[in-house]
Amino acid sequence: MERKLLWAIMAPAMALSHAGTALAADEAGDAEAVIVTPLSLVNTSDLEFGALLSGPTAGTVVIDPDNDARSVTGGVTAAGSGGQAAQFWTYGGPRQFIYVTRGPLPVLDRVGGGGSMTVSQLTLNGPVFRYLNGAGLLDLRVGGRLQVGANQAPGIYEGDFQITVTYF
Repeated sequence: MERKLLWAIMAPAMALSHAGTALAADEAGDAEAVIVTPLSLVNTSDLEFGALLSGPTAGTVVIDPDNDARSVTGGVTAAGSGGQAAQFWTYGGPRQFIYVTRGPLPVLDRVGGGGSMTVSQLTLNGPVFRYLNGAGLLDLRVGGRLQVGANQAPGIYEGDFQITVTYF
């Protein structure tokens, strides 16, 4: 009986000693952290209208800042999933009163030239006057409405917009 038990223990070990050469692969990854100071505003994701198909008539794409829902009108067709509101985290004092404003409405220019589209509206996930939470934080999201021209030239379109938070 002892011999059977010893063989049961030795057999897997012998099989492993005759196994082929082990192979390994490695790849570097990224790690990131942001330390914020009081009265800070940090952008954590960009406003994305997603992939679109332009038709023979103009239309719009709207991103809802409350739930990232994307809707299209007119000659625009949403191509697959995609689209999200921009996200900013603002940090100040607990229950601090703030006022949120935006700069000029952005124009998205086609990378490489040959076209542009305007954002006709930027919308927030709440009122412009509000309070930070008990930890002094606020999840601020920005959606918008993009005007897509009839037969808009295919390509990647990019632009910038500005958000300002005033702390009281």
